[in-house]
Amino acid sequence: MLSLSKRSFVQLAGLSIANRILPGWLRAQESTPRWSSNKVIIVTFGGGVRYSETFAPEGVRNIPRLVALRPEGYFFKNCINSGVLSHFNSTASILTGNWQRVDDFGFQPPAGPTLFEYYRKQSGAGPLDAWAIATNKSFASMGSSSDRAFGQPYGANVVLPKQLLLEAVQDVVKKGAGDGVANRENVLQHLEGILSEGYEGVGWTIFKAGRKLDQHVRDTLVRGLVEYVNGPEAPTSGDELTFFITREVMREFSPRLILVNFWDMDVAHWGSYSPYLNAITRTDRLTGMLWDEIQTNPRYKDQTTMLVLPELGRDGDANAANGFLNHRSGDPSCRNMWLLALGAGVPRGETDRPVYHIDVAATAAELLGVKAGQLAGAAIRELLL
Repeated sequence: MLSLSKRSFVQLAGLSIANRILPGWLRAQESTPRWSSNKVIIVTFGGGVRYSETFAPEGVRNIPRLVALRPEGYFFKNCINSGVLSHFNSTASILTGNWQRVDDFGFQPPAGPTLFEYYRKQSGAGPLDAWAIATNKSFASMGSSSDRAFGQPYGANVVLPKQLLLEAVQDVVKKGAGDGVANRENVLQHLEGILSEGYEGVGWTIFKAGRKLDQHVRDTLVRGLVEYVNGPEAPTSGDELTFFITREVMREFSPRLILVNFWDMDVAHWGSYSPYLNAITRTDRLTGMLWDEIQTNPRYKDQTTMLVLPELGRDGDANAANGFLNHRSGDPSCRNMWLLALGAGVPRGETDRPVYHIDVAATAAELLGVKAGQLAGAAIRELLL
């Protein structure tokens, strides 16, 4: 018969009682190792998209992949952006867990530490374990904050694939290369040239030595560029390039924390509704392809949580003519978004309970085993069961 000391008996009895009286999500928090094996990928439907063109009954036709994935994850019908309705501030709020009020065009970094910085400083992870891959050209300073206790030494690698592509195309045009940009090899040659000569101007912020990329990183980016430029169809989208680069980074480095910013739908500012809808459907398709990569990549399958949400909405038609053009009114169409969580440990379900953009960082920190600082956001309990 097993003999227990008085101390051991008290410990076991305490555990038994705790299992009966503590909520499941709290017990899970207490038993989770400090450095879990979880990986987190945050995907923003950047540029701004309304409920009416996505999960509203009249909009679901634009997002067939997300509609199919919704029953597989947890859907939050009310994910609210209560901050500044600009692209940089909205995404920075998602990453910092605090509403940001810095320069709208990315000339200032976030004012408070980002999730990247908390994760790298506490875990000792290197820069190849945290990435921000963004179509939005103003996101070059998104990887780290101005907080003196954190900053670039603990920030993410930031890559702006679309800006890289635009510079290569401009280079081809200026030099009058044969067949111009219609010759894919011309474009690829100039893309590789930019990587070799200096990438600082297009968003590389961490892993650099002088003006040279680390060779391993450079080769990884080139593979994504080659597949994009020489794909079976003519490249049509900056977001597509963002996807290809993200996939190569996942396959080569398998980082634990990634922000993917899709942004093509900001074409709405130009006033044409059809390209805006096409961009929504493209973002839906690319998000689905990213989920497929998670499911087929053994270094991500069954250990990755993917959080998908719009950074902001767009004006409602009731308050502005052609409301989809802008995101300035502050009406519910601008602020009331959605959040879809998928993957490791995520239960199936949905709720009307309001959550907030700033809750994402707190939730991701818990999933990564990171203790974040003073956050205005709170961890989303439904995802920490």
